[in-house]
Amino acid sequence: MEQPRKHHFNPAFYLGRFAGPDGDVREMRLVRGKVILKSRHPDATGFQRDLYRIEGAPEEHSQHLEVHFMSPLDNGAAKALERIEAGDTMDWTAEERSEWVRFIIGFLFRHPASIALIKKHFADVFEGAIEALERHYDEVRGPNDPATFAEAYAQSNPAAAEIHATNMIAELIDNDRLGPTIFEMQWAVLDMTRAKFSVLTSDRPLYMPLPLGRPDAYILLPISPTKYFIAARQRATIEALKKLNPTKVVREVNTAIVQQAREFVWGRDDSQRGFVEKHFAKLPERELLTEAQMKEAIDAARGATAKDFEES
Repeated sequence: MEQPRKHHFNPAFYLGRFAGPDGDVREMRLVRGKVILKSRHPDATGFQRDLYRIEGAPEEHSQHLEVHFMSPLDNGAAKALERIEAGDTMDWTAEERSEWVRFIIGFLFRHPASIALIKKHFADVFEGAIEALERHYDEVRGPNDPATFAEAYAQSNPAAAEIHATNMIAELIDNDRLGPTIFEMQWAVLDMTRAKFSVLTSDRPLYMPLPLGRPDAYILLPISPTKYFIAARQRATIEALKKLNPTKVVREVNTAIVQQAREFVWGRDDSQRGFVEKHFAKLPERELLTEAQMKEAIDAARGATAKDFEES
């Protein structure tokens, strides 16, 4: 069976909600500091070839993350979004609700910059662990182990670092801290039809203006040119947002979503191109792993024993 090579970080079912009358979305892409505008079918944007591929794994297993995690995640989220669009945010099963929560969290971790960071981190950690194993090999080699480190290394799994990285990506999306918080929030849809501007989305589409531990915290996700999905800790927050001037809300959220974008912004038309050019990528990237955390992990790996490495 042919393996899927086209991996969407903004799925087509989601971007399709932002299409214009011609069925295309307006892709505004930041290329070497300049915004390039193109009309794209929703399936022809928001993806990267082999983004989730496990390098070094046998071909039949190389797309495990895409086939067994990302694709089922998106299929479940597509059904959930249909219910949300219909105004049905009540009486969901726990699994249905969890699928939508994972989809929301996925926007924090599944895009190319985060994938590259996580893969590099594990590559560095494994490099450090291999160095430690090489230093201690003669001390810890068992009677049935290869005579030299080179022979032992040749028998190791070349995809080990990538497998650990893809497992981490799935674990981050199946977030056991953030997930339950969103799961327990109040859900609704905010209608922005009366706003003077249409809703934009991007490769960083979540708007989270307050720490989620606060009682007035909420999350907004654009789901169409006129609607936001909202998850809030209190119903009063949702009701208060519904009373705000919709033009002001859309302008504020559009600004944040464009400023935190890295490469792509999408809309139903090009009427906000100047606005996008002004604000594109003005906010720093959200930090997944601090320099200190990465250094600590790599230093620990370099000081590891062979036994530590084998058990990792």
